[in-house]
Amino acid sequence: MSLNFSSPLFLFGLLGISIPVLIHFLTRRQQKQIRFSAVYLLAQSQKRSIRKSRPNRLLLLLARCLAIALFSLALANPLFSFREAPLSTDPASTVFVLDDSYSMGIRSTKEKTLFDHALEYAVKELQDAPDSSEFSLILASSPARIEQDWTSNKAAFTNKLEAQAVSYRTTHIGEAMDKAIKLLESAEQKKKRILLMTDLDKNGWKEETFSKIAPLTSYPVQILNFSKLQSADNKAMVQNIQVTQEFLTRSRLLRVKAEVKNFSSTINRMPLSFFLEGKLVKEELPDIRPGQTLVQEFSYPLRRNQPLSGKVQFSEDSLPADNERFFSFHPSQNIRVLVVDGDPETIPHQSESFYLERALNPFSVSLSHIDPTVSTLAELPLRNLSDFSVIILANISELPQGYELELEKFVFNGGALLFGMGDQVSPKYFNEHLGNLLPVKLDSLYHSREDALHLLLKNNTHPVMQVFSPKALEEMKGINFYSMYTVQARENKNFKVGTWFSNQHPAVIESETGKGIVVMFLSSLDRDWNDFPIQPTYLPWIQRWTQYSARGLESVSKQDLLVGEPFRQSSSDGSWIVRAPDGTQQFLKNGVFSDTFQPGSYHLFSSPSVNGMEEKTLKKIPQGAEPAGAFTVNIDIGESEPGKITQKEIENFLEGLDLEFLEPQTQTVQFKTSEGMPLATPLLLMVAGLLLVEGWMVRKE
Repeated sequence: MSLNFSSPLFLFGLLGISIPVLIHFLTRRQQKQIRFSAVYLLAQSQKRSIRKSRPNRLLLLLARCLAIALFSLALANPLFSFREAPLSTDPASTVFVLDDSYSMGIRSTKEKTLFDHALEYAVKELQDAPDSSEFSLILASSPARIEQDWTSNKAAFTNKLEAQAVSYRTTHIGEAMDKAIKLLESAEQKKKRILLMTDLDKNGWKEETFSKIAPLTSYPVQILNFSKLQSADNKAMVQNIQVTQEFLTRSRLLRVKAEVKNFSSTINRMPLSFFLEGKLVKEELPDIRPGQTLVQEFSYPLRRNQPLSGKVQFSEDSLPADNERFFSFHPSQNIRVLVVDGDPETIPHQSESFYLERALNPFSVSLSHIDPTVSTLAELPLRNLSDFSVIILANISELPQGYELELEKFVFNGGALLFGMGDQVSPKYFNEHLGNLLPVKLDSLYHSREDALHLLLKNNTHPVMQVFSPKALEEMKGINFYSMYTVQARENKNFKVGTWFSNQHPAVIESETGKGIVVMFLSSLDRDWNDFPIQPTYLPWIQRWTQYSARGLESVSKQDLLVGEPFRQSSSDGSWIVRAPDGTQQFLKNGVFSDTFQPGSYHLFSSPSVNGMEEKTLKKIPQGAEPAGAFTVNIDIGESEPGKITQKEIENFLEGLDLEFLEPQTQTVQFKTSEGMPLATPLLLMVAGLLLVEGWMVRKE
């Protein structure tokens, strides 16, 4: 049972009790002087009167003192509870769970963020803790981790707290709470608690992460919501970037499409800037309706064949982390393609590879960044497949004996294999010998000169087709296809249909095999079965499919990772070095780079293997290392989405724990009003009763 007071007015009330007592003793002294200076008879009469009224005056004094005391208690707003009052002098085991996700970086003032306030609160709690208390620290960003195990050294723990900084990660409260409970189970002190400091961002409270939490004891958990300290809301974010190269003109334009979202309910226009290699290229002032998403496009002429890194950035608001998004592009990266002609002719334009070769590289210089090499079936065994990224088998009959195993190895190691049909293709050979590569069986040949087929391109969202304008798509729909193969799916094989024919049969099929990809075009790649090769859209179409299938080669320059996701380099030749956005350089270990916790562009260098060098810290790029591409790391935009979790949801997630919700600025309990009975009203009623008694006594006297 305990009685708690929450006002300093109680002390002033106690001081007020002494005033009537002092007046009483001064009155007695004056009465003495009158008694010795008056006539004896009058003094005797006054003495009898004073003796008669003394009990009433003492009782009146006590009533007045009691009324003042009760009024002071009422101002203190006491609570009466049957729970034992905690002893502040008892040592305790406290787990500090600190939300260091990037949403805690939102500003509360010009100089401070919510994370800064959380650190100050934690340091103050640490300083006020009784001696012999022990502490541990868990960081609640994903993946949640124990930053400091149990320690009683306040100075060392303070240094650990002050060394923390807000990260670019998302929140993972469920995993953090699970680790906190396990830490408390090994704590030494009898008194235990968890102090959770967060902004209650709903993104960090995923229901499935709380399912494994099963506390053995109902530990007290204090939850502090620092979001109430923020000075302004997050206005906008850059949520996505798409980078493409213009294929339909010789000017070679880099096109950057930025998808931006306006969180504000009042602001329409916000400056949006386009940077390349750290320099401002262009700034726009897009009109984005409140609560809406807009795609803003930037273009840049590609005058050089060098890698480019850049970003799209909003003007700064209260949450800077989501105001920019990075990209990298490597236009000079040529794709080596081996075109196997299954029907060569003495007249060049009648050969299977004639239109294909010119579509892949139509000019005297390689502006398409595709380097084709034409081979016959007889020459195929003489080729080193590892020199190529893509192999196109155009209307082949049969491969050299046993060569399908070489193709399987090529695809499984990351190569791309494209098939074009034709009159030389043997369905029996394809179905019996290429079963490990092809996800389908060739069924029957459709042929009709009178009833030509067309491509169905309505609502086609395939990456290959996204570059084509509505006008170009309309042109492609008018192309006549007179022959094509129908197919049947193989058992336990997965594939996707890239495009359909108007007879509801697939036109293009793709499937992943090992690290590579297999693409089948079920009509011919020359003019024997269709009019496609003489149409303007054939060139960009074949280039797009070639570049799309060669993702193994372009993975370095096109990888767009989220913070914390590892970068993987499949090549094992030589050593690989990564230069991070902050300028630090590290070797890849076993082809994996895991330190991707900073957004920005990461540049990759290839270097000859040097024994023991991989273990040293690099101050500069070694001599002989060459640029090999770049990849980007961006934040997970889920943390930027507005929305806070409710008290009821938290109670459901953390059922079994003794929850207490606090305001960090006042440290007063917000929701737990049922722990004690307020006594202010009864005390005021007692004061009113004493005043009535005082009035009755005065009248009687």
